[in-house]
Amino acid sequence: MKVIVFHASYGCETGCCGHIVQVGDDERFAHDHPGTLQNPGESDREFAERIVTEQFGAEHVADLDWENCVVSDD
Repeated sequence: MKVIVFHASYGCETGCCGHIVQVGDDERFAHDHPGTLQNPGESDREFAERIVTEQFGAEHVADLDWENCVVSDD
């Protein structure tokens, strides 16, 4: 199963942005970014782990092979 976290806008007129978290066919939007005031110094990987846990639960990140995953800030 793929877990994908990517930056996206939230609606055309809102001007808001955040990240979409995709686990399988389920997709959720979070108004969040890595390294915010609440999480200063957070790496992209730490952000991905945190946001997937918050959106889908710890059971979805417990067995992910983080050492062999691709983390990109493109």
